[in-house]
This record gives sequence, structure tokens and C-alpha cells, in this order.
Amino acid sequence: MWKHLRLAACAENFVPLRPPNMGIQNIMKRIFLIILGCVSICLSYAKCFSGAYIAEWQWDMNKKTNWVNQLRLDLSVPVFNGKGSFEAATLHLAKTGESVIGDWQGFSNIEADDMFAAIAVLGYMHEWKAGHLFVGVRNVNEDFFTSDVTALFTNSSCGIFPTVAANYPIANYPLSGLTVYFDVTKGGWTFRNGIYNGSGYNGWTAHDNPFLVRPKKDGIFNISQLEYSYRGGRYFAGAAIHTRQYAIDEEGEMAPAEEAAHKTSCGWWVYGEQTVWESGERKVSCMAQYSENTSRRSVCYRYGEIGGAYQDEANECGVSGQYARFQQGTEYSLELTWRRRLNKWLSVQPSFQYVSNDDDDFTVLGARLLCEF
Repeated sequence: MWKHLRLAACAENFVPLRPPNMGIQNIMKRIFLIILGCVSICLSYAKCFSGAYIAEWQWDMNKKTNWVNQLRLDLSVPVFNGKGSFEAATLHLAKTGESVIGDWQGFSNIEADDMFAAIAVLGYMHEWKAGHLFVGVRNVNEDFFTSDVTALFTNSSCGIFPTVAANYPIANYPLSGLTVYFDVTKGGWTFRNGIYNGSGYNGWTAHDNPFLVRPKKDGIFNISQLEYSYRGGRYFAGAAIHTRQYAIDEEGEMAPAEEAAHKTSCGWWVYGEQTVWESGERKVSCMAQYSENTSRRSVCYRYGEIGGAYQDEANECGVSGQYARFQQGTEYSLELTWRRRLNKWLSVQPSFQYVSNDDDDFTVLGARLLCEF
């Protein structure tokens, strides 16, 4: 009898054990629900809600195939009589297999690990007559490394340079991070600058989410760019500084942040594109770019590219050649692509790429379907 009474008393005072991080997980869930609630409210007031879905089929012209899917949803809610806006964007990714070739640069600029939902943008943008200011979650691809010509190509290096992307775990697609960004324009000149947490994230856990600010562990990343536009041409020069120098593992890839040295390194670049012929809606443009990293211990410390593109009302086609110097060797790549707009919201884009590095030579065919709404 006394035994049963003691057991009953213990049962009354029993407190179930919880995993030590359960409280943090509950906080992250609440933050996620709050964000969803805010987005739902904003949708009722939004004046600009849009999205884009990209499906990409890849084939190595042998036995390997892959299917990559990307969905991006964008929301903008104007405030202060249109002088400011609350902006949000989410990314959703899925693919059927691993990369079909063993290139180093990344032949597809949308391929990434499966991701149900991640924050690409979440913050406030204020606009003046001559500039913008953004505070919140963002990634560098929103404001830097974009041009009319390079936006056509599907190779990752035609966007952000590998002298930056391959050397630092920054807020680069599909990762994001807290940032303060601004740009100022006067005449044909534009200056852009963004300061970010040293590492980007795309998760929903306590140690993996884009709201983290950890300069002691992740360091600080600052990127600046000066642009000039004149008579159908666009030219810019920029530099990115990181307060950490990341080591390289045995496979020639970036080692974890715990192994990073507390040293400052820098990547710099120059870019130029110029319209060389134009008649009505038709035009031909040429471009060239070059970039280096000041640390020769970086994963990739030199990059160059030349190319050109033709554009009319319904077609865009182009050719580009890339050169990238990695620690494990040199990689050359060539891309031919053609984008055909079928209507206001649907486009198709076949592409062919040849890649040669110290490991092997590769060919890959790709076909994209782009739906904008």
C-alpha cells in the first residue's frame, strides 16, 4: 500500500524531461508562425505580388539526367505614400538527383539542395529620388552581379564571380542574411554598398536561420560597387571584403567556419558590356569581366569571361566563355544558349555547355521552362 502511495506521489510531482533545445525550437516555430501571419496580412494589402517558376532538365549526353525545380514568390507592400515598402520573397527548391557532371563552377545557377521554404528577402526598403536603403534579410544576388547580358546565361559564374562565391559562405543563393544595403545614383553613376553577417543561412533552427548576427564566429562581409552607364554601355568595378579567411579541405573545397583564420581578404572585379549594334527592338551586345581574390590560398583566386548576346522582341541568344583558376587546377567552360518568349508569362530556354578541368571534360544539355506570374 505504501509503495503504491509513494508511486502516486511521485507521479503527481513528475515533470516530463524535454530535450535541451526544445525551448529554442518552440521559439523558432513561433517566429515562423508570426512571419506567416504577417505575410498573410500583407497579402491583403499588397499591390505587387508576383512569382516565377523554373523547371530545368539536365542531361550529360550519356546516361545521367536530373530535373531541377525552383519556385520564387515575391511580395511588396507600399507604405508612406509609396516612398517605402515592406518586401518579402521566399525560395522553394526540389530536384530528382545529384549534379550530372563534375564541374567546379556550377553549370546551373538554380541547382541547390532540396528546400521546402527559405527566406530570400524580408525587410523594409525606403526610396529617395536618388537612392534606396534596405534593412532586413537579403542576399547579394538581389543587388550585385546583375546585368542584361549575363542574366541570359545559366552558368553560375555568369552571376556572382567564383572569386567571391567559392571562397566565403556568404548570403549568396540559396542563402540569405541580415544586411544593411544602400545605393545612390547621380547622372550616369551609381554606387552600391551592402554589409552582411559573414555567413548566410536558409534554415529554421536556432543555429541555422537568416536572422543570425555572429561577427565573432562568422565575421563580417562588406561589398561595394561603382557603376557607370553611357550610350548603351554599362561598366562597373567593385570589391568585397571578408574578415575571415577560409581554409581549403583535401577536396579543394571551403572548410567549415570553425577552421577559418581571423584574417581579412578581398575579392575585386571589373565588368563592361556595350551595345555594338541596334535597330529598333533588335540589338547586339558584347561583354567582358575579370576578377581576382587577394588570397592565393582561396578556393578560386582568378576568373575571367567574355561573351555576347543578341536580343529582339521574342528572342535572346548568346555565347560566353569562362576561365576560372582554382587551387586544384584550371577550369574552362563554354555556353551556348537561346531563350524564346512564347507569351507574356512563358519562356523556354535550351542550352549547351562544354566544361574542361583537370579532372575530365564534360558536356551537358539543358532545357528550361520559365513561367512568370
